[in-house]
Amino acid sequence: MINVLLQSLQFLLVIFVAYAFKRANILRSTDGVVLQKIILNLTLPATIVIGFNGVTVEPLLFIMISLGLLSNIILITFGGLLWRKKEAPLKALMMYSQASYNIGNFTIPFVQGFFPAAIPYIGSFDMGNALMLFGGSPMIVDKMTQQDRSNDNYLKRVLRLFRSPSFTTYVIMFLLALVGIVLPEPVLSVFELFASGNAFLAMFMVGLYLEIRMDAISLRLVRRLLFTRYTLGILVAVIFYFLLPLPHLVRLSLVLVALAPIGTVAIINMIIYGNERSLSSFLSSVSIIVSLILMTVAMMLIL
Repeated sequence: MINVLLQSLQFLLVIFVAYAFKRANILRSTDGVVLQKIILNLTLPATIVIGFNGVTVEPLLFIMISLGLLSNIILITFGGLLWRKKEAPLKALMMYSQASYNIGNFTIPFVQGFFPAAIPYIGSFDMGNALMLFGGSPMIVDKMTQQDRSNDNYLKRVLRLFRSPSFTTYVIMFLLALVGIVLPEPVLSVFELFASGNAFLAMFMVGLYLEIRMDAISLRLVRRLLFTRYTLGILVAVIFYFLLPLPHLVRLSLVLVALAPIGTVAIINMIIYGNERSLSSFLSSVSIIVSLILMTVAMMLIL
């Protein structure tokens, strides 16, 4: 329990050091783009390789993929029904704020120091999550807001998934696991070198992107959106943990993803659908801090 609290405090420290660097003009928010490219193209794929290497493909992994899909479909649809009378941009804002999970840049860095054995389960959930983020969710939002913000057909949306190095790494490691190929230790040690910086870089990037200033009207809107998200998130986490007949580590993994922050792609989509960039950025920042607190509390209660 103490170890969980200490690591969470360390993550908070890294976030606020990065924020302090930004406020002191030592670094800028735009520098976070560089870190994001390093994380998405190097350190996160390396972490996924280590987490999936030697994993035995079992029905549980397919269950996690299905839960990643199902939870997104249910929550994004609920968000659309909840604000069905709102104008399209606000309706899309509610929908995207309820579904999607920031797993690659936040949840995996959070758990890799505690439970590296959980990464295959969380990564499998993220495969379903990514299928929704890059294709399924925009189609549902388009349908419920009576818009069409994308001219891509279904094939193009599927192919776009493979532009994500993380998703491609998931698929490659999943296929290697299916045929029983295990990377040898000398090769794995190279990936470990790059993966070792993933958690620090991810939290530092969060700090550079952190925004904590917002007008009163937007603040009330963010409060409503996040209250709904985390009320539902806690409910989903309770269902996952107490009602699913799955191993303890899998149920713990599901609790953590249920409490994860809003996905980065969802934030981008909020802007595409007509919402202010400052509002979406602030929503993302507050979501990350709330998730860090809730995930820490959940682990302290469960362990």
